[in-house]
Amino acid sequence: MKFELIKVEEKDKIIIYNLMQLYTYELSFYEDETTDFNLLDSGVYVISKYIDMYWKSEKRHPYILKCDGKLAGFVLQRYNEENMNEIAEFFVINKYRNTGAGTFMANEIFRTYKGKWEVRTLLKNKKAQSFWRSVISNFSNGNFEEKLIRDNTRYAFYFES
Repeated sequence: MKFELIKVEEKDKIIIYNLMQLYTYELSFYEDETTDFNLLDSGVYVISKYIDMYWKSEKRHPYILKCDGKLAGFVLQRYNEENMNEIAEFFVINKYRNTGAGTFMANEIFRTYKGKWEVRTLLKNKKAQSFWRSVISNFSNGNFEEKLIRDNTRYAFYFES
């Protein structure tokens, strides 16, 4: 399989919006009292008001992942309030999971944006925590930290690239 990470231009932002629907649906399985995934009467999820900022701010970067030329996922990187790199959103379509697609996408982003990193997960999302623990451990040669944050409502990983 050939993977490509492609920066999304504003004219193509609908791709991110459409993939966000699938991503939000999957995240809704981990909903708790600290999250709110609202499905509108029209049958679509409310998408974060921050998504449009990925084409308006130099501190935010949207990418799609292609596998053998086909759409396979997306990642949104940003610099957070502490001026650390952050994976704001990360999604791989089910068909491409366990193929190395997610690992490729994460490693490409880590190599592209050097410095300190924070990667957060929902507390209930053990699958994501396992994925990030493995990927970050391999990328950082085991030099990372993980801990509960936000009053024990999120789980986060910290390392440097």
